Amino acid sequence: MSYKILSLDGGGSWALIQARVLQDIYGDLNGHELLKKFDMVIANSGGSLVLATLCNDMKLSEIISVFEDEGKRKQVFSKLSFWEKLKWRNIASLTNVLGPKYSMERKLSGLKNVLQAYNKLMLAGKTTQPTLDINLNLLPQIIGKPELQILIVGFDYFRQRATFFRSNTKSKTDAFSGGKYYQISLGHAIHSSSNAPVNYFDAPAEIEINQLNGNDIRKTKMWDGAVSGFNNPVLAGLIEAVTNNTIPLSDYKILSLGTGTGGQAMIADYQTSNNAEIQNIYQKNKHNKLAFTDYNLTFVSDIKKMSTSILGDPPDSATFIAYSILDASLSNTACLVRINPCIKPVLNATTQIFEAPDVYKTQTDGTENFARIMDLDMDAVANEDVDLIKQLCVNFITGNNGFTLANQLIRGDGNGMHLGDDTYAKAKSRWLNCNPI
Repeated sequence: MSYKILSLDGGGSWALIQARVLQDIYGDLNGHELLKKFDMVIANSGGSLVLATLCNDMKLSEIISVFEDEGKRKQVFSKLSFWEKLKWRNIASLTNVLGPKYSMERKLSGLKNVLQAYNKLMLAGKTTQPTLDINLNLLPQIIGKPELQILIVGFDYFRQRATFFRSNTKSKTDAFSGGKYYQISLGHAIHSSSNAPVNYFDAPAEIEINQLNGNDIRKTKMWDGAVSGFNNPVLAGLIEAVTNNTIPLSDYKILSLGTGTGGQAMIADYQTSNNAEIQNIYQKNKHNKLAFTDYNLTFVSDIKKMSTSILGDPPDSATFIAYSILDASLSNTACLVRINPCIKPVLNATTQIFEAPDVYKTQTDGTENFARIMDLDMDAVANEDVDLIKQLCVNFITGNNGFTLANQLIRGDGNGMHLGDDTYAKAKSRWLNCNPI
């Protein structure tokens, strides 16, 4: 017996990567057919958008087309008008440096409009409601796998803690509520989970929850689940599974899909090293924008950096902790597969200069495009920005001239690989070996 978990990171428009990876592994499946291959799906933010489209039974090619459609992206990332920026809570955004850029209120209606264009479940006669209006606890039956568990992560604005929206009304991890199980629609769960604060949306998401078989209906406010530290939700998914099952740890099979990891500041601490070789690398790269970005350490830059740091997973902690639960010996034999393109420059051993990865250097304007994608925010809306993500998918999945973009390790660095797989091809092969299609 095996228990399969699909974990989808947050990352806004970059969640296109997840749809492309799923299509490459499984072919152009319908969403329900794909979901039925797993026992649990847990998602945050951009990953929850992918989950919503899967619940809507859209083909993976259709999901990809949604992420590639600028008009649809603008419905979700609806920019604040000049007059909206004049509101006191939004006034900082007038600087174009710090402050919200998008409307929380228009995001939910935008999500509904995007999915309504496909309307798969109503057309198939599976429901009389739009997909986003269906409560989470009803979705597994509609999908065709009643035992499927769906989890979406949010952050409670008032209580300042993580909130897990579940389809499983009998989850042991929710037993402390004394049987007062509160339910939420798929749309409101997605709205909560994809509502990144400070530099993205202008207010916490306003949602409604209702007590199952009770008379308590209330409204509350939520931020993105990344605020609670679950931008990569794989650890939360494993804990949910382990506490609700009695199977051996070796039976868990986890596919964890990211939305790109990386960053500059490769030599941020080299200047202070007393090692002459490291100092030499610093001197050669101190003006290299691929290796280092000077943040000028102002109060405003500190706020901006901290507000966007929730979107990362430093230092790959969630996947590593989850892995160590399954395989405390760290033998790299457990079936926890992390697939996530690694967007970092590579140190040329001869010149000691940080350069673009080989797969980019072999392409026209490759180094320039690599520098651009390193700077690209998660809220990529313009076609020229999403084109960079599309190119990244090709460089990661199929490569160019024999080169591919590196895959994120579960634990490892430039000195060697300790856990995980350093290329997409190896990670895909590992997943298929322990989960034959």
